[in-house]
Amino acid sequence: MAPKVLALHYLLTLTITLIHSFSSAESHSFATKSSRALRLKEEKITHLHFYMHDVFGGPKATAIPVTKVLDNNTFYGGLYMADDPLTLGPRRDSKPVGNGRGTYAFPSPKDFVLEMNYNLGFTHGDYNGSSLCLLGRIAPTSIVNEMAIVGGTGVFRFASGYAVAKRVVLDFKAQLVVREFNVYVSHY
Repeated sequence: MAPKVLALHYLLTLTITLIHSFSSAESHSFATKSSRALRLKEEKITHLHFYMHDVFGGPKATAIPVTKVLDNNTFYGGLYMADDPLTLGPRRDSKPVGNGRGTYAFPSPKDFVLEMNYNLGFTHGDYNGSSLCLLGRIAPTSIVNEMAIVGGTGVFRFASGYAVAKRVVLDFKAQLVVREFNVYVSHY
């Protein structure tokens, strides 16, 4: 008697599983919504303060051209790959806190502006191994520029916010630009 009950139970379970799998095969979608609240943790606002050192020429360049500039007045067509050190102070020998790695491009034949796409990778303290994605427009002739924080990793998952970059050094002889960054990040 027990084998018949087990066989019936097995057959019933198999039938229900097959019916469910065939009926739900078409109901799968690209995205699913969850009723569980994403923001179970309290939102945090973090203020980061550091300096980015961009050396755009010479033997110790941290930014190198990837494409040839088409217009010497606007640098139109110029694309640069960068690995700029981030430090606590404005001097290059200040304590390092990470690197700004990414690209910047001069996308306009009319305006002297650049578009930045940087990942700010941190190597210091509580933020070691975390990163922020910075995206925005910089007018090199402006002293202060603002860019968006559009994401992050590690401590900064689900990050959003903004960065204010203030140019504190512009030295054409040394081919150096130093920007002071104040970054305000919302994260969980």
